[in-house]
Amino acid sequence: MGALSPADGIDPLSQLIALLQPQALQWRVVEAHNAWTLRFPAVNAVVFGQMLEGTLQVDRPDGLRFDLQPGDFMLMSSPPEWTGRPPGGGPAVPFQAFIDDPAILLSRDADPAVTRFLAGYFVFAAENADLLAELMAPVIRIHADQVTAGRLGVLLRLLGEEAGVRRPGRALVLDRLLEITLVEVLRQGAARGEAVRPGLLEGLTHPQVSTALHLIHQHAAHPWTVSELARRSAMSRSAFAAKFAEAVGVPPIDYLSGWRMSLARAALAASNQPLPEIAERAGYRSVSAFSTAFRRAHGCAPTAYARRMRDEAVA
Repeated sequence: MGALSPADGIDPLSQLIALLQPQALQWRVVEAHNAWTLRFPAVNAVVFGQMLEGTLQVDRPDGLRFDLQPGDFMLMSSPPEWTGRPPGGGPAVPFQAFIDDPAILLSRDADPAVTRFLAGYFVFAAENADLLAELMAPVIRIHADQVTAGRLGVLLRLLGEEAGVRRPGRALVLDRLLEITLVEVLRQGAARGEAVRPGLLEGLTHPQVSTALHLIHQHAAHPWTVSELARRSAMSRSAFAAKFAEAVGVPPIDYLSGWRMSLARAALAASNQPLPEIAERAGYRSVSAFSTAFRRAHGCAPTAYARRMRDEAVA
């Protein structure tokens, strides 16, 4: 077991975040007075927000509704079109109209009812953005007392400071802070039960399943079988297969195949690494076997996928 010890290397969550490559932080402080409603567009990104003043009622067409109080923080994964407003609301204004003219939500009243919140989003490397669904529930909310008392409050302050001043190394610092902030929010969401559903985080809470996940992530090219994973996880084959599928949401070999494809997509998009090396890293013994599996999963050959991703990156 020594060469394939689950104690070697970094943990599965760190590897997955590294593939996601959180980047391109966009944010701004929204200030609005009296009665208003902002209509936000659907986005394929992770939206975040923190209340600074007042109360915000969030309303989504999928039935999710909740209030944010001063200091509360939220994260929403690929949300549909949604609205935010103070209690009672007012005429709906598209978010782009606010971007074009922030004064559209302000009032000339001497003492208006003020709502202020920080709104922004993270985007992810296109080749593996779908992995986010394995990490988080559609909405994660963290209450103000948990934000200020924990590390998240420190991270948010650092993000705000770094984003607000152009200093040498700013982009690198922002990228790393984004990664750490995302991990911290996911941790806190899981601790509160808001991110607990079949997937990687849930699997990592079960010791035997966690052992198997570490082995799969750290030794993806190994020819794993359910029997070997079960043996190394100290469970019978049938009990292990059932527990893994219950916790992670897919059978062990399906998860292994998906992780291998994630590694392959990242390698194809990020480098000119020879196809035989990518195939070997992904656990395939030949380029033809890898190409067949990749085409079955993605509808195109690996070389065509790599070319498309490079073209999109240039664009």
